[in-house]
Order: sequence, then C-alpha cells, then structure tokens
Amino acid sequence: MNDVAEPYMVHDPREMAGQLINGNWIVARWEHLGEDEDLDHWTAVLRSHCEELDVDPYVINIPRKSLTIVFNGALPAPTFEQLEKSIAAIEYHRFVEREIGPRPLTS
Repeated sequence: MNDVAEPYMVHDPREMAGQLINGNWIVARWEHLGEDEDLDHWTAVLRSHCEELDVDPYVINIPRKSLTIVFNGALPAPTFEQLEKSIAAIEYHRFVEREIGPRPLTS
C-alpha cells in the first residue's frame, strides 16, 4: 500500500492509540496540541493510552515543520513515500488554512 488517505482529525488520545493498533499512523500538527502546544505533555498522554492498549508508539518530532509523526513500533513502519505524502497533505491543509475535519462516516 503506497497510497495515503485524506487526512482526518482525531482528538481523543485513546482513539489515536486505537488507530495505531490498526496500523495507521499519526501526523500531529503542533498547533493542535493545545493552548501551550505542550508536545511533552501530549506525548506523555498518548504514551499512557498506548500502554493501556499494549501499543509501542514510535515518535518522531520534526521541529522544522512543527509536526510529530507516531506509528506503532510493533508493526511495519510506513514507507518514506507514505510519510512524505502524509506530511505534504498536512502542509497543504496548513498552507490553504483549511481545517482538517473528523473522519467521514461510511455507510
């Protein structure tokens, strides 16, 4: 699988951990980490929820882009091309100032 789905927003750390179980990865924009953009606190909360679900999160911070990537360390990592496409999609939404909404419900 080399394609990347349209990005969608997940706010609940437990749901994020659940997405990691399913082999999805997270690209977190730091401006969405809360009022103080407290990356350490956000990472600690996510790690706590991952621990409850027995997920081994692998966290990569990209300060130059104000992004954090998280994937499940027990599963195959996303390819460089998948990460590149994910970051490009997030950057595009940021550039055009388009909010990323929740995952669309499927019928």
